[in-house]
Amino acid sequence: MNSAIHALLIGFRATIANVRANAQTFLISVVTIAISIGILGLFLIIFFNLNGFLASWNQQVQLITYLKDDISPAQKNNLEDLFKTNSRVQSTEEVSKDQAWQEFRLSQAERSGLELDLGFNPLPASYKIRFKMSDNRLLHISEFAEQIQNEPGVESVEYGKSWISRFEKFMVFCRVFLMATGALLSFGLILIISNTIRLSIYSRQDEIELMLLIGATPHFVKIPFLMEGMLQGLCGSLLSLGLMGVIYYYLKSEFQTSMESIARGMDFQFISEPFLLILVGASVLIGLVASYISTYQYMQVLNKR
Repeated sequence: MNSAIHALLIGFRATIANVRANAQTFLISVVTIAISIGILGLFLIIFFNLNGFLASWNQQVQLITYLKDDISPAQKNNLEDLFKTNSRVQSTEEVSKDQAWQEFRLSQAERSGLELDLGFNPLPASYKIRFKMSDNRLLHISEFAEQIQNEPGVESVEYGKSWISRFEKFMVFCRVFLMATGALLSFGLILIISNTIRLSIYSRQDEIELMLLIGATPHFVKIPFLMEGMLQGLCGSLLSLGLMGVIYYYLKSEFQTSMESIARGMDFQFISEPFLLILVGASVLIGLVASYISTYQYMQVLNKR
């Protein structure tokens, strides 16, 4: 146990010496890692907020049931019974033809400053149905819409199904895009760190060969370079978190008001803590893998001599 700790301390000192000897190369590698992780983090911020927007918007969706003009009182009573017997329905609001027309004229007057007067009322009466909050709220709305759309006296039902479907497909695309971007950036970072470690190895080539000649094991020789790769990943990820924090506060100051007007009560989100830890851990792991590749290839070359 003590020998392992001693080896790690020696490796850490050698790592610091390597960093000082190749400070410029080390800094370039760290900045490159920070930019790459920052790009991925920016996409994550956008993705989390789009996902939050969809969730917030889903919670505000209500089912609007438009009625035929010739609907009978018995048919209306039958519909109202269906609303009351559904345990997931929170409230029901009836909107008459006259009320719908007045609300429409008022909204048009506020937007354009013009008052419409067609001489007739083209809008149907309707029911606005709100559902209780739940994880499967949108599914419940969809199922109930299918149930009542063919009921006698119902003209049509509307709850933004097509828009929500397109948005959900877009979110699936975003997930695939994030995974692909993460994979490409990881591959690029492995190449960058691997080349940096390779330069560090060649700068100490004579020293490494001497250490091996006097009895040092390959594992002992590898430790400083493995730690250097991990240090590059750690420093790069921490720097990227600072960059992401600056970008986040800028975006929040610019778009928070707009988001609240679109989705009430929604706050602009930063990357959640588990994902931040994953980003840092992934950066360190990438550094370890890249440095291992470089040291393994170098040792293979030495063994062939």
